[in-house]
Amino acid sequence: MSWYNESWRPVINWQTPAAQALDKLVAALPVNSPWRIIVFGSAPLQLAVDPTFLSADVDVIAQEDIENFCRRAGLLKGQADLYIEPCTVAAFTASADWMVRAYETQRKHVTFVLPHPIDILVAKIKRLDDKDLRAFHLVRDKLGHPTEDDLIKALRRVVDIYRPSFDEESGNNAQENTQLLWQNLFGKPINVTQEIIAPALAERRKNYGQENQGFREVLARRGNA
Repeated sequence: MSWYNESWRPVINWQTPAAQALDKLVAALPVNSPWRIIVFGSAPLQLAVDPTFLSADVDVIAQEDIENFCRRAGLLKGQADLYIEPCTVAAFTASADWMVRAYETQRKHVTFVLPHPIDILVAKIKRLDDKDLRAFHLVRDKLGHPTEDDLIKALRRVVDIYRPSFDEESGNNAQENTQLLWQNLFGKPINVTQEIIAPALAERRKNYGQENQGFREVLARRGNA
């Protein structure tokens, strides 16, 4: 079984700054109902890979708005040196099966869901700043992954990140970032279209029974069905 297909079973360091911020979040959330919160970005890497990998915030996605609870507890940006950043689900770019690999841990009435490192890393491709590059090197140095094969498989699962962005001002280019990452991490170039995009789209067409059909022909046939 490849690393990409393995469930993550880390040992969490609850003495790290990110863990302490999450414990403050636990204390701020009402106890009359259970909470399920996804922790993504750099925080899971600090919690479970290297406690020295620091960040200014802890990115979280909750099942409902937690901003007011965080504000009352002084946990938001501008209120704490290491702050909680409540995000929407759109902030975490991951494949549809990321939960299969994720790790869950319980702190009182809160279940924290930590995505597998491969999903954490892939979600950084669209931005890929210096810290994101350091995250790739950190995980590779500590865990021996991701390999080229790991990343290619993972990126094929999120091939839509290579579509043109709705936000023309974002300046993010996933294809250029992937090329930069490959050179930086593996010391070699990659043809994103040939290695990632084309195989992913071919697999998608195969799954929908469209190997030898154009998109318009498929739509026309369905419209006449």
